[in-house]
Amino acid sequence: MARVLAWFAMAGGFLAISPKLRDNIMACFAQANSGLEMYSPYSYIGVAVGVLALAVLFFSKSSPNR
Repeated sequence: MARVLAWFAMAGGFLAISPKLRDNIMACFAQANSGLEMYSPYSYIGVAVGVLALAVLFFSKSSPNR
């Protein structure tokens, strides 16, 4: 859990100190959001299922019980 929080903190730090990178990321998110709105609500459901599947995959590979 600490590793994931550290990744988010480092990513936030990079976005805080680089305005060009931040503008680029925000433009990508805006474009993705407008694409999702075209196929709403099914696209949002698909994204939610995909994020949950990736979380299960990530946490199952990093569990200490393997």
